[in-house]
Amino acid sequence: MSSSPSPDVRPLPLGPAGSVPTPPSERPLLRALLHYWDTLLTPRGRYLLVVCVAFALLGVDTRRSQAFVLFAGAAGLLSASSLLRLRPRPRFEWEAIWPERATAGKPVALRVQAFARGDQALPACLRLFLRRPRWAPGRVRAVPSERLVAVVDNAAQTRFELLFERRGRYVLRGPSAAQTDALALLSGQPVSSPDHTLYVHPSFQAMDSFDLPVGRRYQPGGIPLSSSTGDAIEFVNTREYRSGDPLKHIHWRSFARHGQPVVKEFQEEYFCRIALVIDTFAPRRSSAATLLAFEAALSLSAAIADVFSRSEYLVDVLAAGPDLYTVSAGRSLAYLENILDVLACLEPCREPPFETLAPALEQQLGQTSTVVAVLLDWDERREVFLRRLRSHGVATRGLIVRAGATTRPWQPAAEDLGLEQRQPEGLRA
Repeated sequence: MSSSPSPDVRPLPLGPAGSVPTPPSERPLLRALLHYWDTLLTPRGRYLLVVCVAFALLGVDTRRSQAFVLFAGAAGLLSASSLLRLRPRPRFEWEAIWPERATAGKPVALRVQAFARGDQALPACLRLFLRRPRWAPGRVRAVPSERLVAVVDNAAQTRFELLFERRGRYVLRGPSAAQTDALALLSGQPVSSPDHTLYVHPSFQAMDSFDLPVGRRYQPGGIPLSSSTGDAIEFVNTREYRSGDPLKHIHWRSFARHGQPVVKEFQEEYFCRIALVIDTFAPRRSSAATLLAFEAALSLSAAIADVFSRSEYLVDVLAAGPDLYTVSAGRSLAYLENILDVLACLEPCREPPFETLAPALEQQLGQTSTVVAVLLDWDERREVFLRRLRSHGVATRGLIVRAGATTRPWQPAAEDLGLEQRQPEGLRA
């Protein structure tokens, strides 16, 4: 059973020979070209380089074309800029203010600030740019990807917008700042900030409410961190003092009025504790519809967890595929981010996890009142799994996210297990 809600990065797939394939950015020649293009050239420098190459091709035959003259002029400007960038770079400090988390499909802001170090003066213009991420499960779009920022009062600041097309755990390179030459064609050696790991949560539509079969069980000792909403412990009455009652519970006003010890009575702590189960079983060579249903199931799970975090319910256990996570969301504990971090990194499970997951989950059902299961299909394995949990006296609510008919009809078990089927967005008829 996992105790931390932050899974590791999925490793690169192995090639046919069992070795890790070399990404394009790790090939020496391509890496040098990308470094020159991304790091050293400014936008106008790239434009001039493309023009220079075009003039070089047009002016190959110097007898028929005079384009080589234009090539010489463009190449001369690039050469002059290369010499100008060799001057000592100014010393400055700067910081990148990253967002705490992001949501797929929604832009987030990255703020960058640069200021001089000591008595040194910054140049009139700085180039601030973003580099390609080290690890990205999806495409990252930066608007803009770089900027030439004017220095005002010996400081510079700008803002980038980042848009992530897919959920996941991203390892992003820190933004870089560099001094440009007088022509702003090339930039000097950049100063980069450390890498940053960012969790991108699945996108979801917030729900106002969620129908839940509520069960209530006594929780010994209550939850010290819970809010005072719902059935939290509170003073309800007074009674005569009994041997063994703690002195801190004495009601002093009643003691003074009656002339004998009187203690406070409190309402015991009863509330609904929920286990959220997410089905991640998708056989190998699954269709595109199955993978889309998997992503839709994660978005639905995020929306359900969001509802619980704003209610009196407690989400204590998150079961995702073969892994079990202990979390605490809801009741003002504000651990929704922990659940969304897990959802951001989930991948389909290729082997049925229900036989191994059920015994581990049963150990947590002693104080659990309701199990909410988000399923990708309905078959004998899943029915046995839910009925096994139901036999422990917990209420169940099942949601089947699937395009088309399920492997086994779910309607006969709908009333007993609280089942409902939902079509993933984009595949509805």
